[in-house]
Amino acid sequence: MRRRSALCAFLACSLLLLSGCWDRTEINDVAFVVSSAVDLDEDGKVRITVMVPLPGQMGGATGGGGGTGGGGGKSYYLDSEAGSTFRAAQAKLQQRMSRRMFFGHRRTLIVGEDVAKAGIGDLFDSSPRNSENRMSTYLVTTKGKAYELLQAAPKFERFPSEVIRELAKSGSLMDINMKDVGVALNAPGSDPVMVLMDVKNSVKSDKQSKEIEVKGYAQFRGDKMIGTLENEEAQGFSWLRNESIKTTVDLEYDKEKKNRIGLRMHEVHTRIKPAIRDDKLRFTINVQAKAVLLEDEKHLDLSQIKNVDKIELLLNDYMKKAMTRVIEKCKKNNVDSIQFGTYIWRSFPDQWKATYAKNWPQAMKQAEYDIYVKSTLIETGLIYENVTKGSSFK
Repeated sequence: MRRRSALCAFLACSLLLLSGCWDRTEINDVAFVVSSAVDLDEDGKVRITVMVPLPGQMGGATGGGGGTGGGGGKSYYLDSEAGSTFRAAQAKLQQRMSRRMFFGHRRTLIVGEDVAKAGIGDLFDSSPRNSENRMSTYLVTTKGKAYELLQAAPKFERFPSEVIRELAKSGSLMDINMKDVGVALNAPGSDPVMVLMDVKNSVKSDKQSKEIEVKGYAQFRGDKMIGTLENEEAQGFSWLRNESIKTTVDLEYDKEKKNRIGLRMHEVHTRIKPAIRDDKLRFTINVQAKAVLLEDEKHLDLSQIKNVDKIELLLNDYMKKAMTRVIEKCKKNNVDSIQFGTYIWRSFPDQWKATYAKNWPQAMKQAEYDIYVKSTLIETGLIYENVTKGSSFK
């Protein structure tokens, strides 16, 4: 009993040495930033726009109390401020907020076209210095002003930031975050790309809404935006980067009758092998693709191997042309978005350092590119041919 009493007394006294919660932060004192936008004003100042949820508006039409909170009935609040630097603008914005802005839950950072063209290098100084900012944040650029993307009014999601995040990770384009862009900026023989989005008005709707649309990718030379890759070029770029994106391909089977065939790309594997022969660069690009048939206006009998072979040859040609267009655009813009230089650096480090490192990607223009595509139609759907074939419909 004496030992037990002494032990209890010792434990009770040791509690006096424990410190209290001196730096607690109550949830009611925090404004959770779910997305932010960066723009340049006409006077050259940096403009920061933040999107913050309004807890009082989160309960829906029959939810709990709370006023409009300046949100006009919306469940989020937008505010913006300009300053000489990113941090200066953020500090001025904080001065009129009763809650401290918390960026730990931010999942999307939108960069305006003007900032992208001026250079995004400063973003990688101000953001990583704060432990709240995550390098896994999706980095998106837009045509025009970035805050216009946050001002969109999509119908399917409560916050525009949710639409941007879902589109960025939907699998219909490359998954690109701040870490990916930062690595591309530092890796030898590579230039970064960013996802490109824009605002589009809904069509044929009783109440028109401003939806958010994926346009493709923004090309960068160093940290400055130099061009865009859209439509077929965006597809070709993803294939060259060995990304199996969820995309559809529209093939023209018969030019005279304008018959078209729709395919969904199921799986794509790309292997790029560099070679140096007689001081001449050559890249061999081997692509293996699998596709699923979605639509056939030609009404082909796909139980016949020759018809399947024809579709596969058309897809091979389409993919090769799309990738060739991307390579030609990279050479035109003097930018290495595909990271050909990184392949040389890894395979031939001595030649890279001695010959190509100083003036890359100039050497891309004299290089030769051999593209080999082998596609396979793995599925034709539940039918081999149109169910109305043989009837009066022809």
